[in-house]
Amino acid sequence: MSRKLLIAFATLLCLALAANAPAQVILNEVYYDNPGAENADVLFTELWGPPGTSLSGWTLVGTNGNNGTEYRTVTLSGTIPADGYFVIGNTASVPNVDLVLNVGTTAGVDWQNGGYQSTPDCDGVDLRNASGTTVDHLCYGECENPGNCTGEGGSNAPDYDPPASGPAKSIGRVPDHQDTDNNGADWMLLDPPSPGTPNSGSPCDPQYVTLSDVRENDGNGVPVLDGVFVVVQGIVNVDNYTLDSLTESSFYIQDDDAGCNVFRGNVPVGIMEGDCVEVSGWVGQYNGLTELLSSGSGNCVFSVEVIGSVDTVEPTLVTGASYFESFEGMLVRMNGVSIISGTWPGEGQYANLTITDGNGTITLRIDSDTDVDGSPAPPATFDVMGIVTQFDNTSPYTDGYQITPRYPSDILIPDAVGDEPTTVTVRDFRLLESYPNPFNSSVQIRFEVGAVRELSLSVFDVLGREVLSEKLTSLTPGAHDYTWSPTGATGLYLLRLEGAGKVETGKLLYLR
Repeated sequence: MSRKLLIAFATLLCLALAANAPAQVILNEVYYDNPGAENADVLFTELWGPPGTSLSGWTLVGTNGNNGTEYRTVTLSGTIPADGYFVIGNTASVPNVDLVLNVGTTAGVDWQNGGYQSTPDCDGVDLRNASGTTVDHLCYGECENPGNCTGEGGSNAPDYDPPASGPAKSIGRVPDHQDTDNNGADWMLLDPPSPGTPNSGSPCDPQYVTLSDVRENDGNGVPVLDGVFVVVQGIVNVDNYTLDSLTESSFYIQDDDAGCNVFRGNVPVGIMEGDCVEVSGWVGQYNGLTELLSSGSGNCVFSVEVIGSVDTVEPTLVTGASYFESFEGMLVRMNGVSIISGTWPGEGQYANLTITDGNGTITLRIDSDTDVDGSPAPPATFDVMGIVTQFDNTSPYTDGYQITPRYPSDILIPDAVGDEPTTVTVRDFRLLESYPNPFNSSVQIRFEVGAVRELSLSVFDVLGREVLSEKLTSLTPGAHDYTWSPTGATGLYLLRLEGAGKVETGKLLYLR
């Protein structure tokens, strides 16, 4: 036989063998976190592979993205049915289930949730055959340490952290059972989950808009883009976790024309005033307040990317006669105001006060998650800065506007008639905003000193145990900071600064 014929024969043989080679069993869809209270009964993992393939002795192995360790092994049994889809569920309530594990919450295919609402995190699932060889590898979510769980192709599948009210979404391969060995390219969010049936969906097609577009309302005060996934840029005008919540991400962005709240979601640690960000999220509203949300319908993925920074965010000057809808979500300043109803709140309390500058009235909202509550009440006339927020729980959503101060320094006191207003002079000491907060390794505890020369600094965990006690001596007037690097568990810590018969407190959120 000639050499050419041998090569041709070998080529045909290789092609024939390739055509007859069995397809590989792969992970095809994973539903690991349901909306609302955890319900492991509805969760599932779906495989796809050649019909008739025995899964006896095969395993699913969960990887903890925090440290890269394997935290759970699920042993499989059964045979892939004629349609190629094999669904593993904790209970028989999962549609089209083929293998029922009969286990409860935090077991079986109740895999870890990847990224949480406030910090980068990831997790993974491996599929291994009866010999223990990994035949498919999935990582989902953004890793704080990529070495703990890196997906095939060097990229991870998206992660979904559902809100209490839904919608339910899984992650799956689109096109169905396509495997290019790249998690980021092969996997996307599926709305709704589809156990035992083909995955469907199309790549995310966002609308690139301005904040003015986001803020455009219909006649009932509902955003025209309500429910639409958009990409928009803006400047952060308040440090994250300052307003509304210490445990759920919430901050505001603005440009020269409009502003908006960015609520929940997995965001970069340390988002702060002055950051220029690009936000990809769903437009929504809560009691009239326009928001960019971390969840919505479709297969898109929420994200926040820091793309630059500016030194300061200048407030827009408004009066009591201003049309406050135009300034919602923006940093504003209102001069020469007086409180005409309500009482200045003590520490840990909130208050809705009515203020006027003689041109009209508006609510001054003191949020108990800030350090404004418990600060000294201002004099009869003062200036105020803050974010314009809204709370109107009935349609049309055209009322309920508020100015919400971010920090104690947003309350400005005139020194004398005709003088430029300034913040209150520090006579003894004042605790400032710690940075970054939340933090994941160390935090700068910041404070200003006036006449005192010695302070006691303490940090307590939520059980009241003192984890830090420092005597700060030989202090000089001006700004100071103390760097704390905790070695204990993550979570909420309480900060106490004491001296000269005065105590100031704050909160620190330690994440990893």
